[in-house]
Amino acid sequence: MKSILVLSLKAVVSVATLYIVSHSIDWEDVGNMLKGAHYSLMLFALILFWSAQIISALRYKYIARVLGGSIDLPISLRAHFIGLWFNQVMPTSLGGDVVKMALLRKQLGWSVSIRSAILDRLSGLLFLLLVTAIVLPLYANLFSSNIELVYALGVMALGGMLVIVIGSWLAHCIISSTSLNPFFYNFIKIFSDVWSFKKGGYLWEQTWTSSIVHFNGIITYMLLGLAIGVDADFVTFLLVVPIIILIALIPVSFAGWGLREAGAVWLFGIVGISNESALAMSISFGLLLVVAGLPGLLIFSKYISSSVK
Repeated sequence: MKSILVLSLKAVVSVATLYIVSHSIDWEDVGNMLKGAHYSLMLFALILFWSAQIISALRYKYIARVLGGSIDLPISLRAHFIGLWFNQVMPTSLGGDVVKMALLRKQLGWSVSIRSAILDRLSGLLFLLLVTAIVLPLYANLFSSNIELVYALGVMALGGMLVIVIGSWLAHCIISSTSLNPFFYNFIKIFSDVWSFKKGGYLWEQTWTSSIVHFNGIITYMLLGLAIGVDADFVTFLLVVPIIILIALIPVSFAGWGLREAGAVWLFGIVGISNESALAMSISFGLLLVVAGLPGLLIFSKYISSSVK
């Protein structure tokens, strides 16, 4: 009953958010943009997005290795695509991570599987916060009419990095010097794991893989914008898209739908892009995520069939 209630509430949030956004939208314009899109560019965006999933799977493999686990890239890639699919059809954009943990428990064990999935997300988040902090002057220029938003981004980026880094250091100190009960140990261990990646080689692996995944998402979104005729430069997409993706990850809607569209209309609206164009891009990106996850559905179906046999 509790699960049904949570699912219903998230569906309500998605529908309500889309309903609110719809009041400022000319749906005929949105439809015309999508009908007249350059589908070759959209296909290229899909292929480019698929290519980044290999890097994401490799990042997970690197993380598991540091934590003492061993997993082949093809296995990691299959689990990653399955997780990608379930992220689109489960109530939150993080639901696929739970499925991936379960699928990889035999190869890695529950502990490493869970910790690797959490650190995989943290790696991407830390890189996003780092890039946001570096480009804050660009945000100040782009959002000059909404300087409060720039301050909020600065606090989020700098504060978020400090919390994660200091928290991981404290967890490392506690777990190294104190006898803990099993439950508290497992909880602290997740934060302590972050400190394990301070070494140059491990840190470099996370940096280059996260950078490719980060910028791939931005370029994919920009290609979808170009496909429907949006006139905006790369810097605009560089600054706006990561915030939209971060908003969509807030676990209060169904797979990010609604929040992502509201974020796109709001943020692109600040820089002068029409609500219709922003919504068309967001819908295109959401549909691209669903299509990109289809190989995961096929892999999962094959996995279930083989398990039954």
